[in-house]
Amino acid sequence: MKNSMLTLALATSMIFASCVDRKTNDNGEVELEEKNQQVTPEDMFQTSGQEGETSPEDLAEINSAKKVINDYFDALERGETNEAYEVLSQSNSERTTPSEFAEKHANVETATVSYTTDPQVVKGANGTDVKLPFRYTILTKDGNTMSYNGSAMIVKSSEEDADYKIQGMTMTREES
Repeated sequence: MKNSMLTLALATSMIFASCVDRKTNDNGEVELEEKNQQVTPEDMFQTSGQEGETSPEDLAEINSAKKVINDYFDALERGETNEAYEVLSQSNSERTTPSEFAEKHANVETATVSYTTDPQVVKGANGTDVKLPFRYTILTKDGNTMSYNGSAMIVKSSEEDADYKIQGMTMTREES
């Protein structure tokens, strides 16, 4: 019993000593001083990280939207213009007839896509919209390179099993 009391007293003193600042005076003796710490109202609220952090649900939506863009350009690269055409929303202003679309994109040799800034996810009663900023570079079959910078609006209706579609791209051609 005496040993357990002594152990408890020693442990308590070690914990106390480790929780305070140690200072020595001119005689080499240790002076113990408690830390004085103020708690602000902001400290009372826990946050999950940085302000504006993207939720896991939004990250999943963003990744789905990026996949649509990647699939679109992969299809163009493979010459599968019908597949790329099907990724466009019915209301897409760039959606012409399938043959006009194929003719316009027939010269694509390779396409390189990179995502530039933070995308925006907006969920509403009609579905989910993702504004996806990106840059792409097209190498044509005749050796020309064209780079574009801007964003795409990728939309998914609220219907069950709906897929994302490209509603529109606002792109600006970069000077070479």
